[in-house]
Formats: sequence, C-alpha cells, structure tokens
Amino acid sequence: MADRLVRISSTPRAVQASDWGRGAIEPMLPALLRGVIFISVLAAPFVAALLAG
Repeated sequence: MADRLVRISSTPRAVQASDWGRGAIEPMLPALLRGVIFISVLAAPFVAALLAG
C-alpha cells in the first residue's frame, strides 16, 4: 500500500507549470457561458413582467 502511494505521488504531472494557468481557465469558459445563458433564460419572464408594469 505504501509503495503504491509513493508511486502515485511521485508521478509527473500531465500539465506543465507554464501551461497550467491557461489550461485551467479554458474549460471554465463554456461552463460560465452556459451558466450565464441559463440565468438569463430564467430571469427573462421576471424582467418582462417588470417592464410590463
């Protein structure tokens, strides 16, 4: 068990440090865009009701 933990912890990381900043942000952008679209679709009836008076 201890040998396995040492092997797992000593494996090299797949993402290099120079690419880490860009690589961590890119997968978040589609998720953020979906979240913004989802919130705007939910808010549209309330905004329409406020504008209608």
